[in-house]
Amino acid sequence: MKLIPAIDLKNNKVVLPAGSNRYDYKEISSTLAPSSNPINFIKYLLSIYDFNTIYLADLDSIENFNYKNNLIASILKEFKKNNFIIDNGVRKYSQIKLFNSSNYKQIIATESFEEYSLLIKKDFNDYILSVDYCNNKIISKNKNYKLLNPAKIICMNMDSIGKKDGPNYSNLKLTKKLYPKSKIIVSGGIRNNDDLKKIKEFNCTEVILLSSIINKNIVYSDL
Repeated sequence: MKLIPAIDLKNNKVVLPAGSNRYDYKEISSTLAPSSNPINFIKYLLSIYDFNTIYLADLDSIENFNYKNNLIASILKEFKKNNFIIDNGVRKYSQIKLFNSSNYKQIIATESFEEYSLLIKKDFNDYILSVDYCNNKIISKNKNYKLLNPAKIICMNMDSIGKKDGPNYSNLKLTKKLYPKSKIIVSGGIRNNDDLKKIKEFNCTEVILLSSIINKNIVYSDL
């Protein structure tokens, strides 16, 4: 099982998720991590386990798109040996791949993106689609995300993020039904190794998580 730590950024700090309402996200406390500085926080995560890939969500840009993000650019430069998948709230095709680095993959999120037909027209496939669920429904600007055929998808269960209720398997089943040929990354609600074993039963081998990492609930030798 591949573990992908999730880092949410707000006001240039690492914040701790708490469900779908991002206004409730608070700067991560010193009891959970030695620093809320993103670069120092990533170093802390890498001291826990050799994570190959890290998820970054720029919450400020998701709310109001930012064409230039010096913090993310600095992170990509600092950790050249690591891979990143980045959700910076792109709305349009012209906003894709703004960072001059080769060690990241662009996330296109149904919550934010609009120009799916242009993606198809341009035959652009170098992205990961995030299918975003809130209240057990896919949130989207339009329904054209169903026209895509991505190699990899994030099943993003926003209500479960930072919670202790476990993964939402109903949403996972729907995602697999919508995209039967895509590899699915599960995100939200993962508590421990037992959840990881259950996710494997759905033939999913990658997960995005944070709370269970910083609360030391994962036994890495059992992965």
